[in-house]
Amino acid sequence: MKMVCLAAAALFSYCAIEMILEFLLKKQLQINERLSVLSQVKKETVVSSEEKKDRQLLRFIHISKKLKEEVSLSGIRLRPEEFIMIWFLLIFAPAMLLFAFAPDLIQCMGLFLIGLVVPPFFLKMAAAKQRSLFEAQLGDALMVLSNGLRAGFSFEQALENVSGDLANPIGGELNTIVRELKLGGELEQSFLIVADRMESDDLKLLTTAVVIQQRVGGNLAEILDIISQTIRDRLTIKRSIKTLTAQGRITGQVIGVLPILLLLALSFANPGYISPLFSSLPGRLLLMLGGSMEIFGFLIINKIVNIKF
Repeated sequence: MKMVCLAAAALFSYCAIEMILEFLLKKQLQINERLSVLSQVKKETVVSSEEKKDRQLLRFIHISKKLKEEVSLSGIRLRPEEFIMIWFLLIFAPAMLLFAFAPDLIQCMGLFLIGLVVPPFFLKMAAAKQRSLFEAQLGDALMVLSNGLRAGFSFEQALENVSGDLANPIGGELNTIVRELKLGGELEQSFLIVADRMESDDLKLLTTAVVIQQRVGGNLAEILDIISQTIRDRLTIKRSIKTLTAQGRITGQVIGVLPILLLLALSFANPGYISPLFSSLPGRLLLMLGGSMEIFGFLIINKIVNIKF
């Protein structure tokens, strides 16, 4: 059994090293590919062919549209297939290595759960941070867009200038809208796609205002100023609410994490002391009861502090 675990861990480690090297050399691969296009070389280079083989190797992994958007939005410089492979390695490789050298079921299950939960949690937090930054930048973007309209630019020209002047993530998202408009896409549809990806109600409000103005007319610059001020007021209220509910949110996080960390620490420090919880029927019942109460308390606290407006 130990030999099988060692062989599996070695295989996982090899895949991880291969993916890490490919990630580190990705920039050089992109440079080589651009040089090959500029020089109009018909024969593909060895590096680009190897990159295509890697993509074909990972093509069997089915990636949902939601996960692709999360990986792209989070800023992680990985393809969704690479993220899934790294997640898979973090789930199984540490637990198998520990089981091969110290076959403790409790500790292995702890490492398994950590590898299962931490990568998607990190991905979700990174994507939420980008969405929050997008919301914070939107008010300033509308002000710059309004000034461009007053300077005599059309809406598309002002939008293109804003997308080139502002930093990511809003600069990249507006640039996506500009490219779709140049390719003949509808303005409303292009804005709504970005609004759904960024989960931005403010951008949906902007889309509605722009579409109505284009159909019935009106002073678009003044409308954008009003929307920009509304967004700033909402952000001010949101920051105040976040400050007032900080204690409750931290309490919920401590309630959710502390028992798990304490259980792992006791299993590493004194496995015999904690093993009755897993080996006896009363211990399993207590674990199920404690876990249910933990989840219930965390959900209640999260519902209380998550104020929607």
